[in-house]
Amino acid sequence: MPTDFLSLLRRDHSDLQHELTQLLDPTATVAQLRSSLDGVRLGLTAHAEAEEIVLARFEIVPALQVLLAQARAAHLAEEGALSALIMARPGTVTWRDRASHLRELVHHHAYLEEEVLVPALRHHAGDHAFEGLAGAFATERLRQLAMLQPSAPVFMPFVLAEARAL
Repeated sequence: MPTDFLSLLRRDHSDLQHELTQLLDPTATVAQLRSSLDGVRLGLTAHAEAEEIVLARFEIVPALQVLLAQARAAHLAEEGALSALIMARPGTVTWRDRASHLRELVHHHAYLEEEVLVPALRHHAGDHAFEGLAGAFATERLRQLAMLQPSAPVFMPFVLAEARAL
């Protein structure tokens, strides 16, 4: 049986939650935190962009318009929280607060997508259109990942401060 759209979304959400939990590990090194941050940045960006592109064709369905707008707003909030996290010094209280906030946003968004949006899509889009979402989403997500830089952004004052501490 082929993978369906809901399974792909759940996998993305689970992977993001795992990386976000890593960001809160008090024993993680700065290098580990940056690596996990890169995973969050790449995963969140590819997921949001792919979802936006694949689901855009359903914006003409009146019953889905509000749900799609909510998903888009959630992605924007997550992007803002990610930007704030990137600007925090890894491992600090500010870092952990911002990582925790982003994890809460992703958790809430995942719930809305999995429990509200996907069932509504399945109901209103029709079987044929819904069945094609998994392949379109997987393809677009890979395309988005291919366009992203694979290294986490670094805030130079923190790098210089760490170099001085050595």
